[in-house]
Amino acid sequence: MNHLSGLAGAVALTAIVAAAGPSWAQQQAPMLDALVESGELPPVEERLPANPLVVEPVESIGTYGGTWRSALRGGLDNAWIARTVAYDGLVRYNREWDEIIPNLAESWEVSEDSRTYTFKLREGLKWNNGTPFTSADIAFAVELMSEPSYGAGTFIKNPNNPVTVEVIDETTFSFVFENPNGLIMDDLASVNGFTVVSLNKEYCSQFYPKYNPDAEANAQAAGFQTWELHMQDRCSWATETIRWANPDLPMMNPWMIEEPLTGDATRTTFVRNPYYWKVDTEGNQLPYIDRLSMRVSDSLEEITLMALNGEIDFQDRHIATVANQPLFFDGQEAGDYRLGANVPSTSNTLVLQFNMNHVDEKRRELFQNKDFRIGVSHLLDRQEIIDVVFTGQGEPFQVAPRPESPFYDEEFAKQYTEFDPDAAAAAFEAAGLVKSGDVYTFADGTPLQITIDLIASFRSEWVDMMELMQLQLEAGGLDIELNNIDRTLYYDKRPLGDYDAQIWQGDGGLDVVQEPRYYFPANGESVWAFRWQAWYNGANPEIAEEPAEWARNQMDLYTQLRAEGDPEVRSDLMKQILEISKENFPVIGVSLPGNGYYIAKNNMRNIAEPMLHAYLFPTPGPYDPFQWYFAAE
Repeated sequence: MNHLSGLAGAVALTAIVAAAGPSWAQQQAPMLDALVESGELPPVEERLPANPLVVEPVESIGTYGGTWRSALRGGLDNAWIARTVAYDGLVRYNREWDEIIPNLAESWEVSEDSRTYTFKLREGLKWNNGTPFTSADIAFAVELMSEPSYGAGTFIKNPNNPVTVEVIDETTFSFVFENPNGLIMDDLASVNGFTVVSLNKEYCSQFYPKYNPDAEANAQAAGFQTWELHMQDRCSWATETIRWANPDLPMMNPWMIEEPLTGDATRTTFVRNPYYWKVDTEGNQLPYIDRLSMRVSDSLEEITLMALNGEIDFQDRHIATVANQPLFFDGQEAGDYRLGANVPSTSNTLVLQFNMNHVDEKRRELFQNKDFRIGVSHLLDRQEIIDVVFTGQGEPFQVAPRPESPFYDEEFAKQYTEFDPDAAAAAFEAAGLVKSGDVYTFADGTPLQITIDLIASFRSEWVDMMELMQLQLEAGGLDIELNNIDRTLYYDKRPLGDYDAQIWQGDGGLDVVQEPRYYFPANGESVWAFRWQAWYNGANPEIAEEPAEWARNQMDLYTQLRAEGDPEVRSDLMKQILEISKENFPVIGVSLPGNGYYIAKNNMRNIAEPMLHAYLFPTPGPYDPFQWYFAAE
């Protein structure tokens, strides 16, 4: 395994030419035969592009048919749809996550200054309603997403590096950035790449006043106060939940909406897209599976029982927990399923983040003191936590790149992980704390009670971990209070600055460059220095604070990295950022996650094992679920 972050430059310095299209006659799913015979659908060769993407199956050529059953946890669980249905952008990652490869775009070129990215679409691509997919759709998506009151969180809305689209012809266009952008290809290859290919101009322009002067009036007649709200209801961006409630919205994915995901839905279904533009190595149009059926349930117990009873064909999300693993292992024969391995991208099972920007000056000074964090780390008996909570799976580990990453640094990963109360006591003394009886106080004798916020409902194992950590830290003299709160309040506290510590999972184990939140104050998830990241990102200026010199140095390096087109230079810059993080030790980790798992029915084939598992690499999407199939019994 050789996961390289910042992959774009390696494959984009020259044009990437896709494999030549198949010269043999294409085959289609039997469920489409009657539609073609009646004239309702054109023949398959007319539905495919001139150069369809040829996909090599993981194991074997599949057979058509069947329904893939899975489940959503409530009606807002759009991430599972993003992972299964919607991983189809201009480009994509390969199955090894070490290269960016063609997808809707068959080739691309990058200017020497990393400002202009020119893409060539496959000729003859069609939306699922049969209308052409062209450069005009890309330009429309960027135009619409540039509206201040529509869309959120994409490179299109980055005020520090505005982008425009130059349409060259129907299949050729360029993204032109105001400043160099060395990471855009990674963004386009990730789950975020769906945004720019998700808005059909012919359909969505009817809700846009720039193209339809009646759009405002139509919005109000439909019950919406503004055209933007009407647009969001009919043409929501990216993988937002509301997007899956409109069957009329054209798509480029292997399956299209059949039963929409409405507010009161108990099930949502997707049916094959007859215009899907990929084939297998024998020319068979993909996908193999006819339908996806997703049970919508707020009950994890119900979804777990469905899996145990053999009523789920493939799933890992929500149910593949540490607590459930023995249950699922024992139930394999009865449920006629198997367990496969997921290698997580996360660096840690839990990240303890002390608030270095606390509004209380004494706490701010303490939490910014590296010796204090070292002391806390030495009080954690990580092996006890691993044995009790994770049944021995994993190893003591800080928040650092995983061993599978080219950025792995054993010294970084293992520093201060020894359970050593004496070393902790020396570190607390160096930090200025005073032992008063069995507990530490501030130097002036003021009591020191530290409150750690957590969301128990997000990770069930966090409660067990934190209760053990509370006992371990209190045995070492720290007075710890656990505060289980709602997720909304969890986020609301951050800009206020009046919190001691929060926990989260350890992102950035494999996606080191793309997810550096724990290595320097990179974004709003850098809870340990929320006001420093606000300064860096130009967000929340009313609370922004100039960072410490070491953090400013990291920010300067990452700014250089984002503008750099050479992947080797980007890699060197990231190593410098990591070295500074290693030296300053901003956050505390517990353990390296052991492998996760997925559940798959025994007759479901072409599923890779193991799978790398991440959000930006939206597993199982990069492993091509459209080439999965059900083998004959």
